Amino acid sequence: MKQNVGSSTQHIHDWIGFALDRNEVNYLSNMIRVRWNKQFVRRFADAGYIAVPPRGIIRISPLIWERALETERRETIIHEACHIVAFHLYGTEIKPHGVEWRQAMVNCGVEPIRCHDIPLIGINRFHVQDCPKAEADRCYVSRNKLAGLKRGQLLHCSICGMRVDQESIEF
Repeated sequence: MKQNVGSSTQHIHDWIGFALDRNEVNYLSNMIRVRWNKQFVRRFADAGYIAVPPRGIIRISPLIWERALETERRETIIHEACHIVAFHLYGTEIKPHGVEWRQAMVNCGVEPIRCHDIPLIGINRFHVQDCPKAEADRCYVSRNKLAGLKRGQLLHCSICGMRVDQESIEF
């Protein structure tokens, strides 16, 4: 079940609260802010932390959020909240996905994985319409290459070598 960005605020704060509770740092709940970042076209979300005074921020891609399933959203928010937990408890010099973060994730009952697998076609990558490859291996153009194409640069697919023009991009 998918839902839009606007109706997700309460779920996000509930999931952050869950991660803080499971890691016994509930007092951080009023110190964490959530922001939507439309510039995130590859990463689903990230977290930042400042020790003095303690505060954290979780930034989320609304483009990827809208494609994600409820479980992917929940696990991503818990993942980012656990970064803040680990940085708060152990300092900002720890490895972002180190043992401290992994333990915080385990405390939440969530597998400590680093990356999402939500398809980025139409967000960060755009299919080429007349690609001769099979559907699963279709050629694509990255958002950066598409910007160059719009500025008049010539573009060829790096997979099959076919010339790509703006009309052949699927949006």
